[in-house]
Amino acid sequence: MLRSKGIKPNVWSFGAYYIDPKHLVFVVGVSTDHEKASLKNSPDFGAQMRGLLDKYNWPIAARSAVSFNVESQETVERETDGNWWYHYK
Repeated sequence: MLRSKGIKPNVWSFGAYYIDPKHLVFVVGVSTDHEKASLKNSPDFGAQMRGLLDKYNWPIAARSAVSFNVESQETVERETDGNWWYHYK
């Protein structure tokens, strides 16, 4: 989805979804603040990400609570000296 736009993302998830499927967060890591802003301001991107919950049959009651976050390496460098773990702690 993003590679076709020239963005090379690093995507991961965390949360206590095994306790309740609504406790799930996806992080889309990108290189620049510009890429981050572009994705956050794109209604298509959010809809495409939510569509993956449908595609992979995530429980319907939990879908609206699942969080999708976009963050850039530039922001992590600036705010937490490049440490993604501390950035999300």
